[in-house]
Amino acid sequence: MLHFGSVPVPFTASWTSEAAMFIAPCRFARGHEAVCQPSSAGEGKPLFGKPHMVRQRQAMEQGLCDTCGRLLRGRTRVSLSHASLRMNAAEGPAILQVEPLMHRECAALSVRHCPSLKRDIADGKIEIRRVARTRLQFAQLTGDATMEFCGIRRPGVVGHAKIELLAWVDKTLSWLEGA
Repeated sequence: MLHFGSVPVPFTASWTSEAAMFIAPCRFARGHEAVCQPSSAGEGKPLFGKPHMVRQRQAMEQGLCDTCGRLLRGRTRVSLSHASLRMNAAEGPAILQVEPLMHRECAALSVRHCPSLKRDIADGKIEIRRVARTRLQFAQLTGDATMEFCGIRRPGVVGHAKIELLAWVDKTLSWLEGA
């Protein structure tokens, strides 16, 4: 895991050296054209609230932890998300989020170091969920969105990956901190 000073930086965070965006085929978007960024994690300053387009899709597609970048398989998977329950999903109630899942201990580490996560959890704006079943989806961007990101109007290009939570249990901050 990369650090900026003594603060751990999530695997999916962008860095100031990675600001440029362009459209190219992306293996983590299953070969489709996608909004991409150069990869130079650790160079410059981290942009904590701005996920790197390619690493975000990589984490979602390969089942990697948002924080440490290691495989989630066989471990407790946690969602820390602003996303709320939607009643109109394909299989009934579900949550659709762009935030990759995390190991329980990595989620606890993130909350310890991130003032906005702590505040949003305390204010009830972020839910803590133990996730049992998911499905991957890819967001297709409008021409206006690709123009904003890349300066090219190309509708249908993949943006972030999304994960649909199909089965989960709501948890508390005390449960998370007991990791």
